[in-house]
Amino acid sequence: MKRPSKQTALVALAVACALLGLLASETSFLRTLELKTLDLRFRLLGDQGAASADIVLVAIDDASLKTLEPAVGRWPWPRDAHSVLLGYLQRAGARLVVFDLLFLERDAQNPDGDATFAEATEQAGNVVHSVHLGNQQIAETPSDLLTRASIPSAGGFDSFAGIDFPLEGIARGATSLGHVAMALDQDGPWRRYLLLAGHEGRLLPSIALSSALASEGIPLDSLRVEDREVQVGEAEIPLDADWRLPIWFNGGPGTYRKYPYGQLFYSELQLREGQEPGLDPDLFADKIVIVGLSAAGLHDIFTTPYSGGRGEPGEGLGKMHGFEIHANVIDDLLHGRFLHEAPAWQCLGVVLLVASVTVGLTLYTGLVTALTGAAIVPLVYLSLVHWGFSHRYQLPVVSVMLSWALALTAGLVYQYWVESAEKRKVKRIFSRYVSPDVYQELLDNPNAASLGGTRREMSVLFSDLRGFTTFSEGRSPEEVIEQLNEYFAAMVEVVFAHRGTVDKFVGDMIMALFGAPLEDADHADNAVRCALAMQQSLARLNKTWRNEGRPELASGIGINSGEMVAGNLGSEKIQSYTVIGDNVNLGARIESLCKEFHAEILTSELTEARLTGDYSLEELGEVTVKGRTQPVKIFRVPLSS
Repeated sequence: MKRPSKQTALVALAVACALLGLLASETSFLRTLELKTLDLRFRLLGDQGAASADIVLVAIDDASLKTLEPAVGRWPWPRDAHSVLLGYLQRAGARLVVFDLLFLERDAQNPDGDATFAEATEQAGNVVHSVHLGNQQIAETPSDLLTRASIPSAGGFDSFAGIDFPLEGIARGATSLGHVAMALDQDGPWRRYLLLAGHEGRLLPSIALSSALASEGIPLDSLRVEDREVQVGEAEIPLDADWRLPIWFNGGPGTYRKYPYGQLFYSELQLREGQEPGLDPDLFADKIVIVGLSAAGLHDIFTTPYSGGRGEPGEGLGKMHGFEIHANVIDDLLHGRFLHEAPAWQCLGVVLLVASVTVGLTLYTGLVTALTGAAIVPLVYLSLVHWGFSHRYQLPVVSVMLSWALALTAGLVYQYWVESAEKRKVKRIFSRYVSPDVYQELLDNPNAASLGGTRREMSVLFSDLRGFTTFSEGRSPEEVIEQLNEYFAAMVEVVFAHRGTVDKFVGDMIMALFGAPLEDADHADNAVRCALAMQQSLARLNKTWRNEGRPELASGIGINSGEMVAGNLGSEKIQSYTVIGDNVNLGARIESLCKEFHAEILTSELTEARLTGDYSLEELGEVTVKGRTQPVKIFRVPLSS
């Protein structure tokens, strides 16, 4: 069975590893792992210094609960307490006041407080209130209120069966309304935002979207939903596959300036009494002020990508309060900071590229280079991931790293199993028949041998001893074999020195190839030079044997060139590399003419036409050899060439 080429193996392995990596990355465990890499990327970025100073937080914290208790009682406070806060912020000239608090039920102990707060909300003219979405309806909702606070349904946003607006007076006095529903990821953190949510054929904006629109004076009905994007004028807000907004966190906990609710409350009371306020109202001039919960017992705190990092004193490490997350989203909406996820085709392209490079390194380089290069690949890619993320572009990590690991493993297995098997085959066939440098070339590139058989332009050399029968008579087999082995050893070295391949020994005959198994543009010249060197080497051997009292030997050499079929022939159990074809037979016939023409080296016109060197060839005329009807010119190669 023919082994696939390296190019075919590279493509097949890279595609297989890429697809396996992509498919495996869709499992629940690896999807969660991908989310964890997202968390790590945010933590590596840290505080980006981009958070807007125009967004501030007013925290109902533990200190405020304690300091306000003498004035308004224990939590939950009466609604007129919030009226005091609104009075302070109205005096300060705040641009927008966003309540991340739900006012769904009447205050039974202080019903006048509801009316006071509703009036304060309407008078302020810049208040955004929260709407609750859930699976059950708590109170009946006026249809005109729902219509005012929503747009017609579109897209595939999360939908809720129940909706609860603030008390009607508070809701109608608000500049805008927004839901505070959330969708946590399967491993717990809050990473994605429900920018819009459905209810009974309508889409309700989130509190962040409502706040951003109110801040810019953009009407709600100007929103458009197309192709998983929310369009606001010229701006396009990208959504993920679940129609949710990936939150771009501008920093960890504490990124936005936070003030205790109690300080603002008492500062307003001081101002009403003509006293110097504890907190200067100018701090809130033209600010978007978000009021929310941060007290430990009120449980409005969430795991985020920064969890596991450094948190504020008394808080869970890296966790954020709800109004901090809303602040990030409002900031992003106002300044166009959105996290763009790489589309599917880019993910596939990146995975294929990494897999291809990794497999290519293992197939085309040595072990040390392959391992070194393969180790660099993920470092380069992860650096690209970090750079892209710093520009709010999210590239996949788990699928790419998994494909890289699979590609490295598959490439090494292929290289050192399949390739090694091929090299063992080459070693078995050629280690004794070619020179060390040719043998190394074959090991480096086993495909060059074309063991399956191929037509090659090459030369063949046949060398036969003269008078071997007479030489053998009167000598013991051991003596004959010993002298023959000395002769063959010398001749093999000469063949190797001229980039030849020893095809076979048949009795006292040597068959050598030039231009196979490796291509050789100078095969004809190398064959002739080899023949001359063989005769010179034999002359030196004869001198040694003469001095030792042993018989001398003579040989005739025939050379022919042309197209021949070279390949690995034989059965599954016994194979050898050889050449076949009419030009091979002609070479053998030319060698047999050496005795008739009393020549040491003969070559055909086919070889003569391919020679580039000057060998002073002597043309002997045309001959018709056995098995051929067309005559062929032959030439004597003088030993003095």
